Amino acid sequence: EFMTAGTVGLAPIIMGGTSPLHIRVAIDENDVWRFSENTKATASLRSNKEIDFDLTFVRIEPYVQPKQQLSGDSTQRVDTRVLEVIYQFDPADQPIYVGQQMDVFIEAIP
Repeated sequence: EFMTAGTVGLAPIIMGGTSPLHIRVAIDENDVWRFSENTKATASLRSNKEIDFDLTFVRIEPYVQPKQQLSGDSTQRVDTRVLEVIYQFDPADQPIYVGQQMDVFIEAIP
């Protein structure tokens, strides 16, 4: 393929491992005080709640930043700031693909 210098847009190639899969979770800054890396977390497919996975904590991105991905919901605040937390899971033989959206549930600290 041919790429011109200075092109802005999608990357010409995306490389990475897919085992285990990692999931990036955005926690609203108002709820960060309720988060602990030692609590249980699970994820499920948005399209099928019966397909779910236990998550293993990997790391915290140590910077609260403006939320980048907005849902388009009319009640969503656009000035939301989030803490990003990385978890990993093994999809085994389930139909999970890189880029799919999932719902994540993290137990809050008491």
